[in-house]
Amino acid sequence: MRNEAMDQEKFAKVEITNADELWEWFAKNHAQDESIWLVTWKAVNRDKYTTRDQVLDALIAYGWIDGRRLKLDDDRTMQLLSKRKQQAWAASYQIRARKLIEDGRMTEHGLAAIEEAKASGKWDEMAHVDALQEPEDLITEIRAWRANEWWSTAAQSYKRNVLRWIAGAKKPETRAKRVTIVAEHAGRGEKVPQY
Repeated sequence: MRNEAMDQEKFAKVEITNADELWEWFAKNHAQDESIWLVTWKAVNRDKYTTRDQVLDALIAYGWIDGRRLKLDDDRTMQLLSKRKQQAWAASYQIRARKLIEDGRMTEHGLAAIEEAKASGKWDEMAHVDALQEPEDLITEIRAWRANEWWSTAAQSYKRNVLRWIAGAKKPETRAKRVTIVAEHAGRGEKVPQY
């Protein structure tokens, strides 16, 4: 909890009450390297509510990426937004980017992020995750935990999230640990808590 509180203080909070305000913020600030906490109102506050889709459109159009989301208070949430660096592109973000291009809403900054991702291999890096191709070591661990039945009935969205988590590990030992965590939870008939 202490780290979460420190993270909240580390980055500036930018509060919006509509999507136009977010597009305006990005037009002025897209080049900054510092992440921000985007503060948005919950849906019960109809006159101030900005949908997740509206947020994603704006940040992808300017070459940014979304991160962790936290409850700020009873009426608002906040989500960490950062300038996209070397992150892999999920298929859903690629689809959204193509739509923004088709609609003429993609900026040169978003296009530059896409070209950089294609050049570095990050554009297609998670294709196996989006296709739900399960790595052999995970299948072996799931069998060892006798969790085949539970795993076979787990939601595709859950599988995609944990496969992305496993694939995102930077070190082999971190990846192995994540495989074990997923298999252990499956063996107990549980999801990994954050997913």
